[in-house]
Amino acid sequence: MASRVQRLLVIGSLYLVANIGYSFFFLTLGTILLDGGASLQTVALINLLGGIYFGRFLVAPVVDRYGPRRLGHYRGWLLLTQLALVGLLLGLTTLDPIGDLPVLLVLLGLVLVVSVLHDTALNGFAVRLLRESDRGIGNGIIVGSGSASMLIGSGGALLGYAQIGWTGTVLALAAVFLLPLTVLARIAEPPAEQATGARRAAPWRAIAGYFRQPRAAIWTLVVIPLFAMSEWLATAPQPAMLLGAGWDVSQIAVTQSITTVVQLGAVIVTGLAISRYGRRRSGLVAGLLGTASVAGLLPLAAGHGPPLMTTIILTCVAIAYGAKLTWISTVSMDRARKSSASTDYTIPMSIEGIYVAVASSAGLGVAGLVGFGWLIAIAMGFAILGAILAPVWYRRNHIL
Repeated sequence: MASRVQRLLVIGSLYLVANIGYSFFFLTLGTILLDGGASLQTVALINLLGGIYFGRFLVAPVVDRYGPRRLGHYRGWLLLTQLALVGLLLGLTTLDPIGDLPVLLVLLGLVLVVSVLHDTALNGFAVRLLRESDRGIGNGIIVGSGSASMLIGSGGALLGYAQIGWTGTVLALAAVFLLPLTVLARIAEPPAEQATGARRAAPWRAIAGYFRQPRAAIWTLVVIPLFAMSEWLATAPQPAMLLGAGWDVSQIAVTQSITTVVQLGAVIVTGLAISRYGRRRSGLVAGLLGTASVAGLLPLAAGHGPPLMTTIILTCVAIAYGAKLTWISTVSMDRARKSSASTDYTIPMSIEGIYVAVASSAGLGVAGLVGFGWLIAIAMGFAILGAILAPVWYRRNHIL
């Protein structure tokens, strides 16, 4: 049996590749294609293909039900999909992004499909691997490593493209996947619980089965959005607010980098706090921090953005969201049954991502209609509701 430190290191290394395929497709490929002369319409149509990734919770029941048992159920999925991703990425190195665009899109579509299977299986593996006492810090590591993987697939890949070109960048991304492969080769998957009715059910019924669990619908469709969306709603027009306050692009870029780096550390601290002080108190603190930090954006919304104070406020917003996401991830893992681990953990986390996308789009629309100040006021209302609802709901329905 692996030690606690080994389990946490395994989780960190595995989630370091979790979002590379998604972030490369959505955040990097378009820039590369535009640089090569592709039209905005072409890039917009290509981004629609990326919608494949948002349906990952739809395949989670399949991952739960079927798997190569000799390798370990979820471990087998991870080994096979990581090898497939390395092979597909190596295939991309021979292509010209513009001249071979149709073939490129076919291969990248396959990368997304395999990434969906990989990331879904990874969620199931994490549920089985992490013990109850590890889940706080474990989910802090999951969120932090997942954010780092986004940076690797987006900014890191784009910087690599500027320095070493297409082939070198894709080879570097393929090399990153070798780290979790070596880790998986050295660890066994914990045994599964005895199959339940939900596990034996047809895959397409498992999603409905998730929502039939006690409190699952309220948790996923009410508590999560109210708790998580205020920061994204408030910061949707962040670049426009900063530009309106007299900031230049370089200042915005530096501030975004600072907030991202601080957030990576904050999620680890949040995980430690959850493990030490418990879910309810940690959720309450995250909610209060979110409310205060969103309120702190009111001067910026009014056009007043002194660099130091504004950077501090934006950093607090990033910390609050990272803390909330870590809390949501931990409670979702608490609720997951090991016999349907991928489904039970992937559904709430996928839907949280959908809520974030909706909140970001809605925030821009609302800001255009009623102005930045009213948008922040609305976001504050959601933040207050979430700060009250989440810890109260947990106290009444706690799993642990």
